[in-house]
Amino acid sequence: MIKTLRNLFVRLSNAAIRLLRKINIFQRLIVAFMLLVLVPTVFITLFTYSKYVNEIEKNMESFISLLVQNVNVQILDKFSSIERLAVQFYADSDAINDLENNAAMSGHNDEFVHNGTIIGRKLQEIAIHNEYIVNMQVVTPEDQYFMQDEYGYRRGGYIRNLDQFRTSEYYQAAIEQHGYPVWFDTSKTSDFFYKSQTAMFGMSDIMTMTQAIYNTETRKFLGVLVINLQIEYLTESLRSYAFYGSGNTFLFGKDGVIMGINSDLSAPYLSQLPSINQVLERGREGSYSGRLDRTNVFLVYKQVPYTDLSVVHIVNKDKLLNNAYQIRNLCLTLVGVLIFVSLLVLYWTTISISKPLHKLMKSMRAFTKDRFTVNYSPSGRDEVTVLGEQFVEMAANTKQLIDQIYIAEIKEKSLELSKSLAELNALQMQINPHFLYNTLDIIRWEAMYEAGGESTVSRMIEDFCRLMRMTIKTDEDMVSVLSELNHAETYIGVMNFRHQDQISIHVQMAFDPAAYRIPKFTLQPLMENAILHAFDENIEKAAIRITGSLHGTDLLIRVEDNGKGMNIATLDNVRRTLVRGGPAKKGIALDNVNQRLKLSFGEGYGLSIDSSPSEGTEISIRIPGRTIG
Repeated sequence: MIKTLRNLFVRLSNAAIRLLRKINIFQRLIVAFMLLVLVPTVFITLFTYSKYVNEIEKNMESFISLLVQNVNVQILDKFSSIERLAVQFYADSDAINDLENNAAMSGHNDEFVHNGTIIGRKLQEIAIHNEYIVNMQVVTPEDQYFMQDEYGYRRGGYIRNLDQFRTSEYYQAAIEQHGYPVWFDTSKTSDFFYKSQTAMFGMSDIMTMTQAIYNTETRKFLGVLVINLQIEYLTESLRSYAFYGSGNTFLFGKDGVIMGINSDLSAPYLSQLPSINQVLERGREGSYSGRLDRTNVFLVYKQVPYTDLSVVHIVNKDKLLNNAYQIRNLCLTLVGVLIFVSLLVLYWTTISISKPLHKLMKSMRAFTKDRFTVNYSPSGRDEVTVLGEQFVEMAANTKQLIDQIYIAEIKEKSLELSKSLAELNALQMQINPHFLYNTLDIIRWEAMYEAGGESTVSRMIEDFCRLMRMTIKTDEDMVSVLSELNHAETYIGVMNFRHQDQISIHVQMAFDPAAYRIPKFTLQPLMENAILHAFDENIEKAAIRITGSLHGTDLLIRVEDNGKGMNIATLDNVRRTLVRGGPAKKGIALDNVNQRLKLSFGEGYGLSIDSSPSEGTEISIRIPGRTIG
């Protein structure tokens, strides 16, 4: 299982890498930034904001529910105080007896009027304890009784159409509750309750309570007690309970808003939300969050028991969450700034990588087009700089290697040309060699005839012929060391004919010179160089010493003279010539011998030179020790 997952991971990684390698570094870094920084940052910001808002809404719902519950309790308490006043009338036996007696009478006689006066005074006596009561009366199946003062004047209100009232919900609901009070919203202009018989409009801005009256002993229905009181009785005393700084609290009745308990101008009014009825019809209590008539609201409602009133608290969510929105916007702004800064840093970072790489790639392309010249200057201390430095070093080494190969080829061609010219000259010299040798032999014999025997001239001619035979012989490139030594001694012998003081040559070999091979014309140019540069015309006791020894598998031959030597500047110039090399100059010189040895055996072989003024010069020849056979 683990192996399978590992293989799957490797395949997915390779696929992702192949996909990323198809786009440039800048786009790759942008994608990585989006996935690793931008997306998580935005997600965390929005997630935190969502949790924060949800927590606010949750706490807000809990708080407003408690607020609405508290208002409900306070309203019930207010209603209870009014209901206790109703109980005072209900518990007054005289008033109840007068109601029962008048119900038994068939007409309005003096006793009926007297009983009505007692009932009216009792109503006035009870109502006077609460300044918000505007009317308190009793409606029986036969008549209605009003509040009366001590002078007999009627107070309170008046019901014009008793028959219609007795069939209304106010009257019937009280009967159905069997003595329990019922409250109604009568804040709109009433069709039943008037302040007087002559009033044109009914009462408004009132709440109405009705309660059925029974004989406490016989449970006989006697009528309905009606109490009308001002709405301010509820709202003015409840403002402190309903305060909440970002919302409005309303009393809501069957016909709409009765009055606002608390006014917050920044919060929605129920009159601005016609669809509020659809929410309140869902049940006796609940909450709603969302759009309502294009306004984002949150509301909690609860119906007051035994009434058609509801307490509604509503807030504007946008204003309530304004701080949260500001925090969200601030977070998003900070995220935007961070993203901008991150993109800027990402851009700089990418350019710091891609620009040197493009520059290096351009130099690599130019490297092959411009004859291996590199126009690249590494800058920085990162890996790209190290790569650039390695490339510059590689390019320099490549160019140096190519130059070395090119120069070696030039040297080889030059040497081949020199060799060809030498062979051509040798071939030219071999034209009619018997004629040349016979002519020189005739001259030698003529000299001997004139001198009466061997003479200096005849010996000179004889040595010169022998030297010419060695020089023009072209059948092989490698000869024995002994042959080269003979060649060198013959050349010194010829050169001694022109010097008053003889140049001596001394040979000392630690190996058999006949058994080892050496390239042809190796020693003779060194003899010529010594005669031309080491000795003045009047030098005395001029000597050239040739020694040889074996060093491992190599053959080391030294040619020393006791000439005038060289100063340091001249010696350094000769050494640079041997190291640098160059085409052969006119004649056979040290650099020609050195080049031939290096081309024949490698860079580890050739000539080396050492010299001191007035002490002479030593030239060392190092070649592989190859035997004949």
